[in-house]
Amino acid sequence: MVDVTEEIRKMEITDNIYLLAQQLFQHDNQLPDKPVEFKIGDKVLLHYIKVEKQWSGKFDPKWNGPFHIEEILGNRAYKLRLDNKILTKAAHGNRLKSYHNITPPFISNIPQLGVQRILVQPDEIPQDLEPIIIINNNMSN
Repeated sequence: MVDVTEEIRKMEITDNIYLLAQQLFQHDNQLPDKPVEFKIGDKVLLHYIKVEKQWSGKFDPKWNGPFHIEEILGNRAYKLRLDNKILTKAAHGNRLKSYHNITPPFISNIPQLGVQRILVQPDEIPQDLEPIIIINNNMSN
């Protein structure tokens, strides 16, 4: 009986190692082959490293921006501009990702606070999209 449980334990360990190797292989295949090179004027997001190092910032945004590439310093280092202010420190390319301003085209006139009604034109709704009802529980005015 002891031999059977020992065999089962060894099989579980082998299965776990196999699954881990599979996950690592899939992860490595999803990584980009070469780093992204940005041009002057491109919009990018800057990764905020300090958030990942502390527990208190667990729900804080990890990406800031969008910034504009102001200057290319070489060796994947970039000077960034936010509005009209240029950051004093350069940012390395591994801390940047492209910014894509994506807003749903079928949503219009959404107030900042207290969203109660979203006006949507019927011909703007994609056919495969199911309606979502947003209920605002804070009705105090």
